[in-house]
Parts: sequence; C-alpha cells; structure tokens
Amino acid sequence: MLALWSIATELTLVTPDGNYLNSELQRVLVVAEAAAEFLQNVLESRMLPRWVLEVKFEDKARNRSVTYHDLCPNTPMIFFNHYWEDLLDAPDWPAAKPLYLMPNVEMYELESEHYWRADVVLCKTAVCARYLRQWFEEEGNPRSTRVLYSRHTTSNLALTVRDAMSAHESAALSKKNFSDVSFLHTVGTSIQKGTQQVLDCWFSRSDLPRLDLYINQELYDGAFKDYDGHIANSTNIIVYTGCLMPGEFGHVIAEGRYFLCPSVVEGYGHYINQARSANAFIVTTDAAPMNELITPSSGAIVRTNVGAYNEQFLGGLSPVEYALRNVSGLVAGFSPDNLCEAVLDVVGNTTPEEREHRADKALQQYYFDTVFFAQKMRELWQFARTQSHPSRHHFLRRALEI
Repeated sequence: MLALWSIATELTLVTPDGNYLNSELQRVLVVAEAAAEFLQNVLESRMLPRWVLEVKFEDKARNRSVTYHDLCPNTPMIFFNHYWEDLLDAPDWPAAKPLYLMPNVEMYELESEHYWRADVVLCKTAVCARYLRQWFEEEGNPRSTRVLYSRHTTSNLALTVRDAMSAHESAALSKKNFSDVSFLHTVGTSIQKGTQQVLDCWFSRSDLPRLDLYINQELYDGAFKDYDGHIANSTNIIVYTGCLMPGEFGHVIAEGRYFLCPSVVEGYGHYINQARSANAFIVTTDAAPMNELITPSSGAIVRTNVGAYNEQFLGGLSPVEYALRNVSGLVAGFSPDNLCEAVLDVVGNTTPEEREHRADKALQQYYFDTVFFAQKMRELWQFARTQSHPSRHHFLRRALEI
C-alpha cells in the first residue's frame, strides 16, 4: 500500500502508508518526516490517499465517470526511493505523466531502472547529486533527467518543546551549559548508527563522561544483548530501551548538549539534523553525507575509512549492470579506538566556549539548509508548472539545474 501526497495539483508525493508503517516504523517515520517537510515548504499543499488513484468519480451533472488520471494527467508525482510498487505499470497511468524521484542512494533496492524512469531526481545530499550526475554522464541520460540538489530539513523538536513552555523555562532550556559534559546517542531501530563502536569505546574507558543511550528494545535484544553484563557493571553508561512518546523524546533532544552520531551510512541524517536544530555539539563520521552536515568547524569528526557495500548501486563496488564505478563510496568504516580518539580530543583539547561556538555554527547551518530547501521546493513547484506553461520552460529549467 502507498499513500498519495498531492501538492496544489502541481506535484504529488508518494510514500508508504500506515499499514506499511507498522512493520518498519523507524524507517517509515523518517520517510514521513521527509514528506512532511515537502508539505510544510511548498504552498497550498494537501494530502490524498492512494484510493484516489483507484476509484472512479461520478459526475452526475455531466453523466460521466472520471478517474484521478483523467483529471490530472500531467501532474508530476514525487516518489521516495522505490516505493511506487505497481503504480507506473497500471494501464491507466498516463504515458506523459512526469515522475520525480527523491532517493536515499545508499539503499540496496535502487537500480538503473529507477533513475532512468525519473524526469527529475531530487538529491538531499551533495554526494547524491555528485554521484548521480556522474552516473548519467557515464551511462547515458535518455530522458534528459535533471538532478536537483535540494538539501533538506528536519522538524525542530527543540523549538517545539520550548514553544510549549513558559518564557522562563524556555530561556533556561535554550541556554546550554557546555561545561557539563555528557553524551547522548539516540539509536532508535537502526543498526547503522555506529552503536557497537560507541559501546566498545565506552567500555574501554571508564573515565569518559556519562553516556545516555536510547535504543529500541527489539534491536537491543537482537544485536546487543551480550552487552548486558558490561552495561550493568558500567559506571558511565545508561541504556534506555522503553518507548518514548514524541513529547518525551523532544525533551531528550532539546536538553542534549553533546550528541554521538557516528553513522555508518545515512540517506540524509535526520537525527544529526535534529541535533543541529537543538544547538548541540555533534560528533559524527568523516563520510558523506554525515560530513556534509557536520564539519570540524561545527562539531567533531571521527577518523574514517570510506568504502561501500556491494549491494549499493551507486557505491562503487556493485557487480550489477550499469552500476556506478570509480567513486569513494557511501559507507563509513571506523573502530572504537577511532571514536574514542575523537571524543577524547573534544573533552581534553577544546574549551566549553569553543564547543559552544561550534554548536552555534551547526545551528546556523541547520537554518541555512532549511531556507535553501524551501527555496528549491518553490523552484520545483514553479518548474512543474512549465508542463502547462511551455514558454517559461527554458528559464525555469536553468534555475532547476543550479
């Protein structure tokens, strides 16, 4: 099942619906977050369910039946990743209907057929835009597909939490004490957050500051149950496996000062971006897209060996036909020692004032990216209108390619 997101009859976003959400909640919540940002940043937005594509509407005044595709044959649709299922193969799918794709290029499911089927590819990350432009140049671009580097944004949980507080409480929460060092690692249900390296680093150094780790119970039981004894005997690790309500999780993010976000792979990095929006100091890996969100001047970087998984079509190592070659990759390889080295450098070789300055810079970049993303979505909305206004096509096409 899919849900249909429609924007002002000019764009339509497609993403998994609630039934699918139940089985893979974490991944789909991130997809829903991405969809919500489109709805927030493109004017006159609305959301429609998939059944709109599957039913006929009775026009009694004209004594006729019409479908969504009859009414909107030229409305572009935006799909997240490969989530179009059988929609494009349906007999009533309009042959000329534009298809826009927003991929997470690290995902295994995406291959040449997805990229070649798209009229526009929206890249949330610079590495996505760079690799896809190289791929189209090397393998051909029969549809003249355009690659738009849009950046992206994430809901500001800290701001939401402060809005619900009194002025005094909000001011107290906004002013972080960077002299008080403790680290936060929010894993959710993802095995790709570098949690094993985080735990192994902390187990090896009892002198490290306190670590609060939030992780899904099922993931913990499946991947980290053997750590029970070490955690029980640790004096500086606290693990939370319960389910937090959104408001509770918002408070955790808003109150955090130092975030460990050493991801192995990311499609974008929403949990890194949430930490940026919370004006926190962030430690992450030196691989894209993580190092696009955080640099040495806005946080701390873990020494990393960049590689790829064979299953990643754009990673550089895939044996699949037409796969991209000769790129550095999409996977961050690092050891617990690499992470410890970065953490110890932060704690021992930087001042609270310097860390606060870097956190401020990360927050500024969060707002810059949010404005950039909103502007690109407005350009995309205008570009979609060129389907019915060809005279504007050349100007807007050039704007879209910037």
